[in-house]
Amino acid sequence: MDLMISSQVIRTVKSGVLLAVAAGDLSVQAYVVIEPQDLHIVEDLVPPSVFESGAQVHVGGVGTDEDIEEQVVRILENMDPDDVVVYLCDGAPSYAAALAVLGAVV
Repeated sequence: MDLMISSQVIRTVKSGVLLAVAAGDLSVQAYVVIEPQDLHIVEDLVPPSVFESGAQVHVGGVGTDEDIEEQVVRILENMDPDDVVVYLCDGAPSYAAALAVLGAVV
């Protein structure tokens, strides 16, 4: 699936940014952060109200050892409107690449 992806920064968060992402007809929020792959980080980033709202929270590791575009897009393709995704990047290069895939200018 070819997605036209664009994003706007909503705000900065610990170790990264929260984005409003538009991918085709899909509109979601994405946390893109430089953090280890640890679910406790997700609990710290995403407000409880998101979990309580019933929205699905997707989590993906982004590493430079794989195709970053594929890692980022694969998750978006499996999301519903108003879902939230947390991309846990393993360093500055994967963080910058994930932001580029999402069309974000930071």
